[in-house]
Amino acid sequence: MKGYRRYITLVVLLFGGLILLDYFRPKPVDWTRTFSSKDKIPYGTYALLELLPGIFENAPIQAVQQPIFNQLQDSTLQGNYIFINQTFNADSLDTDRLLDFVKRGNYVFIAAESFSDNFTDTLRFQTKLLNTTDPDSTGLYFKNPALQGVYRYPPNNNTIYLLAGDSLKYTRLGGNKAGKMNFMELPFGRGSFFISTVPLSFSNYALLTIDQSEYAASALSHLPVAPVLWDQYQSQGMSGGNTSVFSVLLSHEALSWAYYVALLTVILFLLFKSKRTQRIIPIIEPPRNTTLEFVNVIGNLYYNNGNHKDIAEKKITYFLEHLRLHYHVATSEPEEEMRGRVVTKSGAAEELVTRIFNLIESIRRSDSLGEQTLLMLNTYLEDFYEQTLSKPEGSK
Repeated sequence: MKGYRRYITLVVLLFGGLILLDYFRPKPVDWTRTFSSKDKIPYGTYALLELLPGIFENAPIQAVQQPIFNQLQDSTLQGNYIFINQTFNADSLDTDRLLDFVKRGNYVFIAAESFSDNFTDTLRFQTKLLNTTDPDSTGLYFKNPALQGVYRYPPNNNTIYLLAGDSLKYTRLGGNKAGKMNFMELPFGRGSFFISTVPLSFSNYALLTIDQSEYAASALSHLPVAPVLWDQYQSQGMSGGNTSVFSVLLSHEALSWAYYVALLTVILFLLFKSKRTQRIIPIIEPPRNTTLEFVNVIGNLYYNNGNHKDIAEKKITYFLEHLRLHYHVATSEPEEEMRGRVVTKSGAAEELVTRIFNLIESIRRSDSLGEQTLLMLNTYLEDFYEQTLSKPEGSK
């Protein structure tokens, strides 16, 4: 455990040092174009959402965090549906819902630099990129004489403009200094679509940093004062989205780096400590079968002492046990029946079996035994074992 403490201490020190380093270092500006109302970065829309109550006085403002099709299933909804995003995505079902919503006398305001093909094909308009090096060409203005003035932005920002079909009934509401339209109204039924290609003009950067909040307020003032549906789904996703531990870790740069450093440390620890540090496990050999050696020793002991009778008795006992174990012959039954069963089940020659049992009977009646008789018994038994060794039990 003492060896591990050094690694644990090193990990803790690295983790703490990384957090302190990230805490005290200057934070770089995040220029990601999220257009999210919860982001205070330059291209979020936090400031615009805060300004909406002043633009739509006394009108309720509802944040929408679900797809268009789901939100507009309620056919009684009324008011303004506002979308501010880099790309406006709407499939055929979403587009049909929006058309029904506008047809009933409602209004949809969309500010985006690109639109899904299904949506543009249905409303019959296109977007194009303005190719120019003139920094004044991206200055924006409104067509309405009451909204005079040019709103200037950094060069090459807001360079997307609109092209409407020849048969399309639309109203040009705004353009840029290059003479291209970037804001229009498309009447449909009793309501209208308001299409803008300058979403950056509605960002925190435009409203706060370069103090051009009047453009966003003027553009939204084309909508009537009515309940507002503020879309957050296309910029933030479904409500109650992924809030797992890993998503929280990876959403903060400092925690992400700390997580990766800790993970790398664990991997290095496993690589360098993967070898076993315990003692070498000795190889345990299986126990040897010394039964045969024991039998030979005991046999030699009896033979050397000249006790042939005892040796013969033990061989006979082993032979009878062999018959009971391998051929299931009851050695207590009459001798004639037992001989027949042994011949039948063992497959040994009948003459050999007869000799063995005759010799066993003779040995049991005698008080002593000579060496020749013992050798004869041993020969008969060895012949019996040899004859029955290669034959299955119970076959002839």
